[in-house]
Amino acid sequence: MPTQVSGLLDTLKRVQLTGRQQDGAVEIFHLRWPGINGVDYITLDEALEAQHIEVTEFTETGQVPRIKIINRSGHMVFVMAGEQLVGCKQNRVVNASIMVPPHSEMPLRVTCVERGRWGYSSPVFSSAHSSSHHRLRAMMAGQATKSYRQVGVPNAEQTAVWREVSRKLRTTGSSSPSDALHDVFRNYERKLEESVENLPAPAECNGAVFVIGGRIAGVDLFDKPDTLRKLWPKLIKSCTLDALEPSTESPGSMAQEQISSWLDAAASATVESFASPGVGQDVRIEGEDVIGASLVVEDHPVHMELFRRTEPRRAQASEPVGSERQRPSSTGGPGPDTGGRRQSWLRRIFS
Repeated sequence: MPTQVSGLLDTLKRVQLTGRQQDGAVEIFHLRWPGINGVDYITLDEALEAQHIEVTEFTETGQVPRIKIINRSGHMVFVMAGEQLVGCKQNRVVNASIMVPPHSEMPLRVTCVERGRWGYSSPVFSSAHSSSHHRLRAMMAGQATKSYRQVGVPNAEQTAVWREVSRKLRTTGSSSPSDALHDVFRNYERKLEESVENLPAPAECNGAVFVIGGRIAGVDLFDKPDTLRKLWPKLIKSCTLDALEPSTESPGSMAQEQISSWLDAAASATVESFASPGVGQDVRIEGEDVIGASLVVEDHPVHMELFRRTEPRRAQASEPVGSERQRPSSTGGPGPDTGGRRQSWLRRIFS
Protein backbone atom coordinates (compact mmCIF):
# COMPACT_ATOMS: atom_id res chain seq x y z
CA MET A 1 0.00 0.00 0.00
CA PRO A 2 1.45 3.42 -0.96
CA THR A 3 2.80 5.50 1.92
CA GLN A 4 0.28 8.28 1.30
CA VAL A 5 -2.59 5.79 1.50
CA SER A 6 -1.32 4.06 4.64
CA GLY A 7 -0.97 7.42 6.41
CA LEU A 8 -4.16 8.89 4.98
CA LEU A 9 -6.17 8.97 8.19
CA ASP A 10 -3.29 10.53 10.10
CA THR A 11 -4.11 13.73 8.21
CA LEU A 12 -7.36 13.93 10.20
CA LYS A 13 -5.30 14.59 13.32
CA ARG A 14 -4.01 17.79 11.69
CA VAL A 15 -7.40 19.13 10.65
CA GLN A 16 -8.11 22.57 12.11
CA LEU A 17 -11.58 23.76 13.13
CA THR A 18 -11.81 27.41 12.13
CA GLY A 19 -15.47 28.40 12.57
CA ARG A 20 -19.10 27.38 12.51
CA GLN A 21 -22.43 28.46 11.09
CA GLN A 22 -26.02 27.32 11.59
CA ASP A 23 -29.33 27.53 9.79
CA GLY A 24 -32.18 25.79 11.58
CA ALA A 25 -31.36 22.13 12.15
CA VAL A 26 -28.21 22.31 10.01
CA GLU A 27 -24.95 23.22 11.74
CA ILE A 28 -21.63 23.30 9.92
CA PHE A 29 -18.09 23.35 11.30
CA HIS A 30 -15.41 24.74 8.97
CA LEU A 31 -12.22 22.76 8.48
CA ARG A 32 -8.75 23.30 7.12
CA TRP A 33 -6.99 20.17 5.91
CA PRO A 34 -3.34 21.30 5.94
CA GLY A 35 -0.49 20.02 3.85
CA ILE A 36 -2.60 18.73 0.94
CA ASN A 37 -1.01 19.29 -2.48
CA GLY A 38 -3.72 19.08 -5.10
CA VAL A 39 -3.57 17.94 -8.70
CA ASP A 40 -4.98 19.89 -11.63
CA TYR A 41 -8.59 19.07 -12.56
CA ILE A 42 -12.02 20.58 -13.22
CA THR A 43 -15.35 19.59 -11.67
CA LEU A 44 -18.20 17.72 -13.35
CA ASP A 45 -20.36 20.83 -13.70
CA GLU A 46 -17.49 22.88 -15.08
CA ALA A 47 -16.77 20.21 -17.66
CA LEU A 48 -20.45 19.93 -18.68
CA GLU A 49 -20.87 23.70 -18.94
CA ALA A 50 -17.77 24.03 -21.11
CA GLN A 51 -18.89 21.03 -23.21
CA HIS A 52 -15.61 19.29 -22.47
CA ILE A 53 -17.48 16.09 -21.65
CA GLU A 54 -20.54 14.21 -22.79
CA VAL A 55 -22.43 11.79 -20.55
CA THR A 56 -24.78 9.28 -22.18
CA GLU A 57 -26.34 5.88 -21.64
CA PHE A 58 -23.69 3.17 -21.83
CA THR A 59 -25.40 1.69 -24.89
CA GLU A 60 -28.38 2.85 -26.93
CA THR A 61 -30.63 0.37 -25.12
CA GLY A 62 -29.13 1.39 -21.76
CA GLN A 63 -27.77 -0.39 -18.69
CA VAL A 64 -29.08 0.70 -15.30
CA PRO A 65 -25.79 0.51 -13.29
CA ARG A 66 -23.51 1.97 -15.99
CA ILE A 67 -23.46 5.12 -18.08
CA LYS A 68 -20.70 6.48 -20.32
CA ILE A 69 -18.59 9.59 -19.90
CA ILE A 70 -16.54 10.95 -22.80
CA ASN A 71 -13.85 13.49 -21.92
CA ARG A 72 -12.68 15.37 -25.01
CA SER A 73 -10.52 17.84 -23.09
CA GLY A 74 -6.95 17.83 -21.83
CA HIS A 75 -8.21 18.21 -18.23
CA MET A 76 -8.88 15.54 -15.67
CA VAL A 77 -12.50 15.76 -14.48
CA PHE A 78 -13.42 15.17 -10.83
CA VAL A 79 -16.82 13.56 -10.23
CA MET A 80 -17.92 13.47 -6.59
CA ALA A 81 -19.76 10.50 -5.12
CA GLY A 82 -23.48 11.25 -4.96
CA GLU A 83 -23.61 13.84 -7.75
CA GLN A 84 -26.88 13.52 -9.65
CA LEU A 85 -27.25 13.39 -13.42
CA VAL A 86 -30.68 13.80 -15.03
CA GLY A 87 -32.05 12.87 -18.42
CA CYS A 88 -31.51 9.99 -20.86
CA LYS A 89 -33.54 6.91 -19.86
CA GLN A 90 -33.62 7.61 -16.09
CA ASN A 91 -31.87 9.83 -13.55
CA ARG A 92 -28.77 8.41 -11.82
CA VAL A 93 -26.41 9.24 -8.95
CA VAL A 94 -22.68 8.48 -8.97
CA ASN A 95 -21.62 5.60 -6.71
CA ALA A 96 -18.05 6.68 -5.87
CA SER A 97 -15.80 9.68 -6.40
CA ILE A 98 -13.67 9.28 -9.51
CA MET A 99 -11.17 11.22 -11.58
CA VAL A 100 -11.82 10.91 -15.32
CA PRO A 101 -8.59 10.92 -17.38
CA PRO A 102 -8.12 13.50 -20.15
CA HIS A 103 -9.01 12.48 -23.71
CA SER A 104 -10.82 9.35 -22.57
CA GLU A 105 -14.06 7.40 -22.74
CA MET A 106 -15.05 5.24 -19.78
CA PRO A 107 -18.01 3.66 -17.96
CA LEU A 108 -19.31 5.40 -14.87
CA ARG A 109 -20.82 3.27 -12.10
CA VAL A 110 -24.16 4.78 -11.10
CA THR A 111 -27.46 3.92 -9.45
CA CYS A 112 -30.97 4.78 -10.57
CA VAL A 113 -32.92 7.32 -8.48
CA GLU A 114 -35.97 7.43 -10.75
CA ARG A 115 -37.70 4.10 -10.42
CA GLY A 116 -40.74 4.82 -12.62
CA ARG A 117 -39.11 5.79 -15.92
CA TRP A 118 -37.18 3.81 -18.50
CA GLY A 119 -37.32 5.85 -21.68
CA TYR A 120 -35.35 8.68 -23.24
CA SER A 121 -36.16 12.24 -22.15
CA SER A 122 -32.91 13.56 -23.70
CA PRO A 123 -29.99 12.10 -25.69
CA VAL A 124 -27.43 13.13 -23.05
CA PHE A 125 -27.33 13.62 -19.29
CA SER A 126 -27.13 17.04 -17.68
CA SER A 127 -26.26 18.13 -14.16
CA ALA A 128 -29.07 18.24 -11.60
CA HIS A 129 -26.89 20.68 -9.58
CA SER A 130 -27.49 18.44 -6.58
CA SER A 131 -26.12 15.36 -4.88
CA SER A 132 -27.80 12.59 -2.94
CA HIS A 133 -29.05 13.54 0.50
CA HIS A 134 -26.66 12.65 3.32
CA ARG A 135 -28.53 9.53 4.43
CA LEU A 136 -28.40 8.07 0.92
CA ARG A 137 -24.73 9.03 0.46
CA ALA A 138 -23.81 7.22 3.68
CA MET A 139 -25.77 4.12 2.71
CA MET A 140 -24.22 3.96 -0.77
CA ALA A 141 -20.70 4.46 0.61
CA GLY A 142 -21.04 1.24 2.58
CA GLN A 143 -22.55 -0.61 -0.36
CA ALA A 144 -19.74 0.48 -2.69
CA THR A 145 -17.15 -0.83 -0.23
CA LYS A 146 -18.82 -4.25 -0.13
CA SER A 147 -19.01 -4.28 -3.92
CA TYR A 148 -15.31 -3.48 -4.33
CA ARG A 149 -14.50 -6.50 -2.17
CA GLN A 150 -16.88 -8.79 -4.02
CA VAL A 151 -16.60 -7.81 -7.68
CA GLY A 152 -13.90 -5.13 -7.85
CA VAL A 153 -16.12 -2.20 -8.86
CA PRO A 154 -18.21 0.29 -6.81
CA ASN A 155 -21.78 -0.93 -7.30
CA ALA A 156 -24.70 -0.07 -5.03
CA GLU A 157 -27.76 -2.06 -3.98
CA GLN A 158 -30.41 -0.82 -6.39
CA THR A 159 -33.46 -2.07 -4.50
CA ALA A 160 -32.23 -0.49 -1.26
CA VAL A 161 -31.61 2.82 -3.04
CA TRP A 162 -35.10 2.80 -4.58
CA ARG A 163 -36.49 2.08 -1.12
CA GLU A 164 -34.63 5.06 0.37
CA VAL A 165 -35.79 7.37 -2.44
CA SER A 166 -39.39 6.27 -1.82
CA ARG A 167 -38.95 6.91 1.89
CA LYS A 168 -37.58 10.40 1.21
CA LEU A 169 -40.48 11.23 -1.11
CA ARG A 170 -42.93 10.04 1.52
CA THR A 171 -41.40 11.76 4.55
CA THR A 172 -41.05 15.09 2.74
CA GLY A 173 -44.57 14.94 1.32
CA SER A 174 -43.21 15.13 -2.22
CA SER A 175 -45.04 13.81 -5.25
CA SER A 176 -43.33 12.41 -8.33
CA PRO A 177 -44.97 10.57 -11.22
CA SER A 178 -41.74 8.62 -11.80
CA ASP A 179 -40.55 8.27 -8.18
CA ALA A 180 -37.65 10.61 -8.91
CA LEU A 181 -35.36 11.92 -6.18
CA HIS A 182 -34.88 15.02 -8.35
CA ASP A 183 -38.51 15.95 -7.74
CA VAL A 184 -37.84 16.33 -4.00
CA PHE A 185 -35.18 18.91 -4.83
CA ARG A 186 -37.58 20.66 -7.20
CA ASN A 187 -40.44 20.66 -4.70
CA TYR A 188 -38.20 22.28 -2.07
CA GLU A 189 -36.17 24.43 -4.43
CA ARG A 190 -36.92 27.73 -2.67
CA LYS A 191 -36.02 26.37 0.78
CA LEU A 192 -32.83 24.76 -0.51
CA GLU A 193 -31.71 27.96 -2.23
CA GLU A 194 -32.41 29.89 0.98
CA SER A 195 -30.14 27.49 2.86
CA VAL A 196 -27.36 27.97 0.30
CA GLU A 197 -27.75 31.74 0.74
CA ASN A 198 -27.82 31.53 4.55
CA LEU A 199 -24.81 29.20 4.70
CA PRO A 200 -22.12 30.67 2.42
CA ALA A 201 -18.95 28.71 1.70
CA PRO A 202 -16.26 29.47 4.30
CA ALA A 203 -13.22 31.31 2.99
CA GLU A 204 -9.82 29.59 3.01
CA CYS A 205 -11.32 26.26 4.10
CA ASN A 206 -11.29 22.98 2.24
CA GLY A 207 -13.65 20.92 4.37
CA ALA A 208 -16.65 20.88 6.66
CA VAL A 209 -18.40 18.72 9.25
CA PHE A 210 -22.16 18.61 8.77
CA VAL A 211 -24.41 18.27 11.82
CA ILE A 212 -28.12 17.61 11.24
CA GLY A 213 -30.59 17.80 14.10
CA GLY A 214 -27.83 17.80 16.71
CA ARG A 215 -26.15 14.67 15.33
CA ILE A 216 -22.95 14.51 13.30
CA ALA A 217 -23.91 13.34 9.81
CA GLY A 218 -20.49 13.40 8.18
CA VAL A 219 -17.57 15.34 6.78
CA ASP A 220 -16.31 16.26 3.33
CA LEU A 221 -12.67 17.23 2.80
CA PHE A 222 -11.10 18.35 -0.47
CA ASP A 223 -7.55 18.97 -1.56
CA LYS A 224 -8.17 22.67 -2.25
CA PRO A 225 -10.60 25.37 -1.03
CA ASP A 226 -11.68 26.10 -4.60
CA THR A 227 -13.19 22.61 -4.95
CA LEU A 228 -15.14 23.00 -1.72
CA ARG A 229 -16.47 26.35 -2.93
CA LYS A 230 -17.61 24.91 -6.26
CA LEU A 231 -19.35 21.91 -4.69
CA TRP A 232 -20.65 23.78 -1.65
CA PRO A 233 -24.23 24.36 -2.94
CA LYS A 234 -24.63 20.62 -3.58
CA LEU A 235 -23.37 19.76 -0.11
CA ILE A 236 -25.67 22.29 1.56
CA LYS A 237 -28.73 21.06 -0.35
CA SER A 238 -27.81 17.48 0.53
CA CYS A 239 -27.85 18.01 4.30
CA THR A 240 -30.74 20.50 4.22
CA LEU A 241 -32.90 17.90 2.51
CA ASP A 242 -32.38 15.56 5.47
CA ALA A 243 -33.06 18.40 7.93
CA LEU A 244 -36.49 18.94 6.32
CA GLU A 245 -37.87 15.67 7.64
CA PRO A 246 -40.53 16.20 10.34
CA SER A 247 -38.61 14.23 12.97
CA THR A 248 -35.59 16.53 12.74
CA GLU A 249 -35.24 18.96 15.64
CA SER A 250 -33.30 22.24 15.79
CA PRO A 251 -31.16 21.94 18.94
CA GLY A 252 -28.51 24.27 20.22
CA SER A 253 -24.93 24.33 19.03
CA MET A 254 -22.75 21.22 19.26
CA ALA A 255 -19.50 21.66 21.17
CA GLN A 256 -16.33 21.80 19.09
CA GLU A 257 -14.84 19.18 21.43
CA GLN A 258 -17.43 16.69 20.18
CA ILE A 259 -16.39 17.35 16.59
CA SER A 260 -12.71 16.95 17.42
CA SER A 261 -13.39 13.75 19.34
CA TRP A 262 -15.29 12.22 16.40
CA LEU A 263 -12.53 13.14 13.94
CA ASP A 264 -9.92 11.67 16.27
CA ALA A 265 -11.91 8.43 16.48
CA ALA A 266 -12.23 8.36 12.68
CA ALA A 267 -8.44 8.54 12.43
CA SER A 268 -8.23 5.07 14.00
CA ALA A 269 -10.46 3.42 11.37
CA THR A 270 -9.12 0.84 8.94
CA VAL A 271 -8.40 1.55 5.27
CA GLU A 272 -8.54 -0.72 2.23
CA SER A 273 -7.33 0.46 -1.17
CA PHE A 274 -8.80 -0.50 -4.55
CA ALA A 275 -7.97 0.58 -8.08
CA SER A 276 -10.43 3.33 -8.97
CA PRO A 277 -12.35 2.96 -12.26
CA GLY A 278 -10.71 6.28 -13.19
CA VAL A 279 -7.33 7.69 -12.19
CA GLY A 280 -5.84 6.76 -8.82
CA GLN A 281 -6.94 4.69 -5.84
CA ASP A 282 -10.30 4.49 -4.10
CA VAL A 283 -9.47 4.06 -0.42
CA ARG A 284 -12.40 2.68 1.57
CA ILE A 285 -12.61 3.61 5.24
CA GLU A 286 -14.42 1.71 8.00
CA GLY A 287 -14.53 2.08 11.77
CA GLU A 288 -16.92 1.39 14.62
CA ASP A 289 -18.70 4.74 14.16
CA VAL A 290 -17.57 5.81 10.71
CA ILE A 291 -17.71 4.71 7.10
CA GLY A 292 -16.45 6.48 4.02
CA ALA A 293 -13.85 6.73 1.28
CA SER A 294 -11.07 8.85 -0.13
CA LEU A 295 -10.02 9.29 -3.75
CA VAL A 296 -6.21 9.41 -3.94
CA VAL A 297 -4.65 10.63 -7.21
CA GLU A 298 -0.89 10.81 -7.77
CA ASP A 299 -0.39 9.96 -4.09
CA HIS A 300 -2.51 12.94 -2.96
CA PRO A 301 -6.03 12.74 -1.50
CA VAL A 302 -8.45 14.74 -3.64
CA HIS A 303 -11.65 14.03 -1.69
CA MET A 304 -12.47 12.32 1.58
CA GLU A 305 -16.05 11.64 2.66
CA LEU A 306 -16.82 10.24 6.09
CA PHE A 307 -20.24 9.45 7.53
CA ARG A 308 -21.39 8.51 10.98
CA ARG A 309 -22.72 4.96 10.86
CA THR A 310 -26.48 4.60 11.02
CA GLU A 311 -26.21 0.81 11.42
CA PRO A 312 -23.69 -1.38 13.27
CA ARG A 313 -20.89 -3.07 11.34
CA ARG A 314 -21.97 -6.34 9.81
CA ALA A 315 -20.19 -9.33 8.38
CA GLN A 316 -19.56 -9.20 4.64
CA ALA A 317 -22.50 -10.46 2.60
CA SER A 318 -21.99 -13.33 0.17
CA GLU A 319 -24.30 -12.08 -2.59
CA PRO A 320 -22.62 -9.54 -4.88
CA VAL A 321 -23.81 -5.98 -4.43
CA GLY A 322 -25.90 -4.84 -7.38
CA SER A 323 -27.33 -8.30 -8.15
CA GLU A 324 -30.85 -7.09 -7.52
CA ARG A 325 -33.81 -9.37 -8.12
CA GLN A 326 -36.31 -6.56 -8.68
CA ARG A 327 -36.76 -5.63 -12.35
CA PRO A 328 -38.19 -2.83 -14.52
CA SER A 329 -41.97 -2.67 -14.80
CA SER A 330 -44.11 -1.31 -17.57
CA THR A 331 -43.52 2.21 -16.25
CA GLY A 332 -39.76 1.77 -16.30
CA GLY A 333 -39.25 0.91 -12.62
CA PRO A 334 -38.93 -2.54 -11.02
CA GLY A 335 -41.49 -5.22 -11.64
CA PRO A 336 -41.91 -8.99 -11.77
CA ASP A 337 -39.64 -11.29 -13.73
CA THR A 338 -41.83 -13.05 -16.29
CA GLY A 339 -39.14 -15.36 -17.69
CA GLY A 340 -37.46 -16.27 -20.98
CA ARG A 341 -36.63 -13.38 -23.30
CA ARG A 342 -37.60 -10.85 -20.61
CA GLN A 343 -34.98 -12.30 -18.26
CA SER A 344 -32.33 -12.01 -20.97
CA TRP A 345 -33.27 -8.38 -21.67
CA LEU A 346 -33.25 -7.53 -17.96
CA ARG A 347 -29.82 -9.05 -17.51
CA ARG A 348 -28.51 -6.77 -20.25
CA ILE A 349 -29.82 -3.55 -18.70
CA PHE A 350 -28.96 -4.46 -15.09
CA SER A 351 -25.49 -5.90 -15.77
